[in-house]
Amino acid sequence: MADNNVISRALGMLGLAMKAGKVVIGTEQVIAYLKKSKLKLVLLSGSSSEGTKKKIIYKCEFYHTPVSVLAIETDELGRLLGKTYTPAVVGITDENFSSAITKLLSGENA
Repeated sequence: MADNNVISRALGMLGLAMKAGKVVIGTEQVIAYLKKSKLKLVLLSGSSSEGTKKKIIYKCEFYHTPVSVLAIETDELGRLLGKTYTPAVVGITDENFSSAITKLLSGENA
């Protein structure tokens, strides 16, 4: 499990990806982009419902897209992305951001 510093760095990278327009937000949007093979990484809030987790993890496995469950609440994820709602899932469309976040979460130096 990643420590809080690693998660903070990964979330900072997610914020940069958001500013660059490389983030898709919300379950249905993420699924639509998965079907088009446009996502490089999917991040799922640890506080999302079990049904959402199961659905997203299954879709990611089916479409061969890496998925990571973060130890972050949906409302915190929403605030980080500058949203007033609480998204349970986000997708990254850029390979470089995806790679950097994956390395951080896996314990490698990004």
